[in-house]
Amino acid sequence: MKNKSTQKEIKIKTSFDGKNLTNFSGVLVAKKFMEKLGVGNLFNKIGIKLHHNIKYETSQILSSLVLGIMSGLNRISKIEMFTRDPLIQEILDIDDKLDADTISNRIKRFGMEQNSQLMDGIGELSNKVHKKLGTKSDILDMDSTVHTVFGNQEGAEKGYNPEKKGAKSYHPLLGFLDSTKECILSWLRPGNSYTSNNAAGFIKQAFAILPKSINKLLVRADSGFFQDELIRVIESRANTTYLIKVKLKNLHSLLSGQKWFSIPKMPEWEMTEFMHKSSGWQKARKFVSLRKLVKVEKVNRLFAVKYYDYFCYVTNIYESPLMIHSLYGDRSTSENWIEAVKRQMFAGSMMTHDFWANEALWQMSVLAYNISVWVRKLSDEATWREEPATFRSWFIQLAGKVVRSGRRLYLKMYSAYYYKERWRKIENAVDDLVFG
Repeated sequence: MKNKSTQKEIKIKTSFDGKNLTNFSGVLVAKKFMEKLGVGNLFNKIGIKLHHNIKYETSQILSSLVLGIMSGLNRISKIEMFTRDPLIQEILDIDDKLDADTISNRIKRFGMEQNSQLMDGIGELSNKVHKKLGTKSDILDMDSTVHTVFGNQEGAEKGYNPEKKGAKSYHPLLGFLDSTKECILSWLRPGNSYTSNNAAGFIKQAFAILPKSINKLLVRADSGFFQDELIRVIESRANTTYLIKVKLKNLHSLLSGQKWFSIPKMPEWEMTEFMHKSSGWQKARKFVSLRKLVKVEKVNRLFAVKYYDYFCYVTNIYESPLMIHSLYGDRSTSENWIEAVKRQMFAGSMMTHDFWANEALWQMSVLAYNISVWVRKLSDEATWREEPATFRSWFIQLAGKVVRSGRRLYLKMYSAYYYKERWRKIENAVDDLVFG
């Protein structure tokens, strides 16, 4: 007897004649948020010289970049395809795609002045967000990152590059606010720039655009920013403390000569604090340090020799060395934020030959990242804790259909969508937002 298969044959015909379908339903909410925040006005205020007969405003082109990046697109050619989507055309108020040349040509009109205006504008947006949040105190984490490039882009140079030794790169400088995880300021720099190159100028600009509601601030940075000039700028701002890891050639001998104190319930640890004036500094500053016993060597020795791991910081915080060491350890999360900007929001993936155009594209990724964290911080704390790529996967990249009925436009999505309630919560919160 022959066994009959119980497998039902699938008889489904395929076609590509569906109309008004979108893969990016969540972009509608993101664009609403951008409108309420005034992102379009910011874009149009950037002083770009344009011909009198341009078809598209700068706000339309730059908004397509920000929304495209938020939607997971990492090339200008993909942004062109993105603007073919019927929902995107509706919210950008365009009746045809934005071709890649149009986008590239507008970006190439950016110079140093335009990028500075864009950075200041991002600061203005941040000010609105923090006024709404009521932020009174915050932590500004400074860091740098190496971004390898594959070509002969202007400003790309050979320098320290742990990703790909000997390759050309950029060496961006970034500053993040701990309360929201946003990137308050970022500079694209040549790859041969040292970590602290013009760090003092960077922190001056960061202070200038810092949300006005933030009165109390801690600046936290690794040993690459151990620099007198930078610290002097930080000390000049009222209600501002700093915590910077120490980098000195003679650090081990300096610490060995200090008086150390035991830490209760931590038998392998000791701590100390002292005043020290490093070479070239204008004054002495407070240093705090911890050391951990890692080995005791007794073989063939009259006296046991102890070996320690040392942790040392310069700071003006009046707390115990143990608390200061713990506070510095929290800054490791900023490295995750940098990776989110680079890997999940594709900073540096879109490139032209021109340095200033590349910085503008870098800023578009930074702004896309910020909008992602801002909209979630203001609408759903649990969602804010997610990675930007996770948020994108269930909120932005949601299929839907654009439907016209009379004079109304509707976006219809799957009725049994698993995250429907969470999606609605964010949409309703954005609808209710009012920025002063």
